[in-house]
Amino acid sequence: MSGETHFEIFFKKNRKAEWALFDAKPLRDDAIKLASALIAEHKEGSVKVTKEQFDPVDRVFKSVAVFEDGAEKQGYIAEKTGEAQLPCLTPEDLTKPHARETIRRVLSSWLERVSCIPMELLHRPDLVEKLEGSGTELQHAVQKVAVASAQGSDASSHGYVKQLNELVQKSLERIYQDGRKNKLSAYPEGKKFDVVASEFHASGSSTYALRSAMVDRLKKENSYSAKLDVLLEMSDSLPGDDDAREYARAEVDSCLSEVISFDQGFEAMLGKRKDLGETVERLACLYDGDFGADALNLAPSTSKRIAKMINANDLDACRMVVAKTLLKDLERPTRLRPTSIKAEVRLLRELARKLVMGSGNILPIDALNMAFTARSSRLLTPDNIDELLKHSRDPNEEIDRLVKLEENLVGEANKKKLAGYIRQILTSHNAESFYVKGPDKPLVRLAALTSHQAGVLKGSYPDEDKDELSKALDKMGMKVIDETKILNAVEAGDRPALDKATALLKLATAGALPKGDCSTDAQARALRHLKSQSGLNEAQSADTKHKLRAIQSMLGQIAAQQKAA
Repeated sequence: MSGETHFEIFFKKNRKAEWALFDAKPLRDDAIKLASALIAEHKEGSVKVTKEQFDPVDRVFKSVAVFEDGAEKQGYIAEKTGEAQLPCLTPEDLTKPHARETIRRVLSSWLERVSCIPMELLHRPDLVEKLEGSGTELQHAVQKVAVASAQGSDASSHGYVKQLNELVQKSLERIYQDGRKNKLSAYPEGKKFDVVASEFHASGSSTYALRSAMVDRLKKENSYSAKLDVLLEMSDSLPGDDDAREYARAEVDSCLSEVISFDQGFEAMLGKRKDLGETVERLACLYDGDFGADALNLAPSTSKRIAKMINANDLDACRMVVAKTLLKDLERPTRLRPTSIKAEVRLLRELARKLVMGSGNILPIDALNMAFTARSSRLLTPDNIDELLKHSRDPNEEIDRLVKLEENLVGEANKKKLAGYIRQILTSHNAESFYVKGPDKPLVRLAALTSHQAGVLKGSYPDEDKDELSKALDKMGMKVIDETKILNAVEAGDRPALDKATALLKLATAGALPKGDCSTDAQARALRHLKSQSGLNEAQSADTKHKLRAIQSMLGQIAAQQKAA
């Protein structure tokens, strides 16, 4: 298929929706395959594939339908009559960050084949000539940008293609002319970058001149790794004068950010990693400028150098690339630590702490919350929960692991799901057998239930789930008390009534009994002893004042807890 022909897929989700351009493909079969897949996924939708043939005379694409399917096969796409308006109007506009990023995306495969960055393409006639001679690369890039620009616009992709072709031709001609007229600066041999940048700045040269000199130096390197090393050397040799330093720093930062946006440059920066977790961990340290972090000890020295410069606020553009990559990796479905769910939980906790503290405009807190919520949801799959609970000694340890997991989760729905897992174990026959008739002493089992309840109440479960879990743990505690008669044992014997009341209140206040019916039962028993005749008689004795003060303190503590609940 000719490079001047492509196929556009239009999609309508249902009868009430509007037709919208979904994608464009260079091959008919790929376009029809994608359209068929859309219909298979959206039974009430409609699709239409049009062949777009480029007319070299009018320099526009002419359209003809080649495939229709769905609920509205005879539907028509309203013709767009608006005027195309590109954000870039001049060749100079293409050197701006957003334009260079677009160039990187639409020409990524070609740029990687020649191991160059967009900044080089905009300052090297030999690269432009190679691109033009590559066949369909340039036209496909134009089509991609036109299709994306037309989405959400009242102008057709044809209008954008025409404007883009005009802009591209102007830009290519400028680069060719600058090369012929020797306007592209050469990098002086043997000079350090601070000297070169200072000379350009002192002469009043534009950033275009400095960029072309930097590109001339990068031209000698045939890999992204080598280009990264050269740019880092430049960053280590910035001018001392503040104005000249900023003049040079911004251009080095821009070029560095482009290099690490490509896979080979990214690999050169981060080095080999054993899993996604190590990748994200190193990226988090880079974003945070934490050049002394243990996570970077096994990374190339490049990582520490970049982290140190980010820490000094010298690489804003690089930090932006790191932030975008970090967020993208956090959103990936792949496990961070495929071999250990416990290690994954620990890493997520560390990452959340580090990134939330360093969040801002570059890495918004809302985007981080969404990423960590998605990660939390994946932790709660049945397979991962089974792995987390594997080798637990008993139901108590299973509940303990789940309760501790809560503080590492983000998102109310995830906390609710976790509560369901805890409830499922707590209400099982195995759990009841363990707590009511288990091998440990009754007070040990009651203390375990109390500890779990404290963890639940401290957590951020939905209120309904928190209350239900707390009551379920208290209910299990009452079963232990009823079965073992442990409180009866505390009351037995011929000890003084105040001592029995003190012992019962200590159980209620010292974390030995769950809050609720268990602690209320102990408190009621203590009050009965206090109000008994022997208790009243003991209270009259001067020797028991210290006991009364302790009892009063514990009763106050219980009242405060009940009020807080």
